[in-house]
Amino acid sequence: MDVFHYYGGDLSVSSSGDLAVADQSTTGVQRVYRRLLTNPQLNNVTGTAVASGDYTAHPTYGAGLPRKVGSPQSIASTEALIKGQMYLESVVTRNPAPTITLTPVNNVLSAAIQYQDANTSTPQFLEFDITK
Repeated sequence: MDVFHYYGGDLSVSSSGDLAVADQSTTGVQRVYRRLLTNPQLNNVTGTAVASGDYTAHPTYGAGLPRKVGSPQSIASTEALIKGQMYLESVVTRNPAPTITLTPVNNVLSAAIQYQDANTSTPQFLEFDITK
């Protein structure tokens, strides 16, 4: 059982005043958001330090998408990074593969992602803007 909490937001409360609990699909979406928007301290491939990370106890956790905004990195390599990080979450099916659409505009990277939930077999949609 997970608490209903989206990355960057406040905790939610239920109608009885307790912490709200997320269902399976919502938990998966919350985990994907968190993984993609969390900055790692160490490079996931080389293990070398890249910057201060968001989770000191887990220095390689996260895709670090906020660090990609405004960098000369290609859309294809960023999509590959997203897909690779999503596959680390057990809720994301490999077949069908996630569909990832990235749109850079000035210093904002807009992401639209669709994947199938492995627990419920339902399609899930994520849309968010990433700014530096």
